[in-house]
Amino acid sequence: MGFSQGPCSVSSYCRIPDSCPFTVAEVRSRAQRALEWRFYEKDSTVFRQGDEARGIFVIQSGWVALFADDAARKRVPVGIRGPGSILGLCETVGSSTYLTTARTREETEFEFLHLTQLMTLLEQSATFRTQVMKTVAGESRQIIDEVLDVGRLPADQKLWKILVNLAKSSACHTGSAGGARFTISVTHLSEQIGCSRQWTSGLLSALERSGALRRDNGWIILPDNGSFPRLPHKQARRRRRPSP
Repeated sequence: MGFSQGPCSVSSYCRIPDSCPFTVAEVRSRAQRALEWRFYEKDSTVFRQGDEARGIFVIQSGWVALFADDAARKRVPVGIRGPGSILGLCETVGSSTYLTTARTREETEFEFLHLTQLMTLLEQSATFRTQVMKTVAGESRQIIDEVLDVGRLPADQKLWKILVNLAKSSACHTGSAGGARFTISVTHLSEQIGCSRQWTSGLLSALERSGALRRDNGWIILPDNGSFPRLPHKQARRRRRPSP
């Protein structure tokens, strides 16, 4: 599985710094002592859809792809999460099973908080409970939006949303106030938007020609305040992989 673990003393950064539950003064020191460091190799399964939710994962480095099985047991991409993102919070708070399958797309470090530790913190602080509920609501909205995007957004717009989210995580990770830079393969992007590698590469080239992003030795660089460009009509059309 390519998984190792150990103690962890502090959450280095968070994608929601203004409302992160673990910054609540009443629980900060106890949460830091309870967090456990975990490392997964590339293409490892962190948890599977339907597994009992035993705790939450905060991504410290690397990228994770989320998938869900639909009624026909077809794997549907739900999104990509980067550094600072919290995984499994909704399910753990609800004492349910994980709603998605999470797989690492490169070597990835997490901070893990076990269910029992989370419940103890929830019992000890009303402020922490309030912040957790806000985070749960935000995560739920994001998952719903991403599932709906599968059928309603053209490929170029789905690709752009993924890139913007990765840029936000990258900027949070580095503390950068300028343009964010990150690496991700065309294969993993094409997997998320449901297009061939060739078509996805063409969309990236169109975005680069429009000035919305730059590519440099494997890095994708998005400038500050980037906005979705108007792409040529033929390039903006969505092209699905042919059915087997």
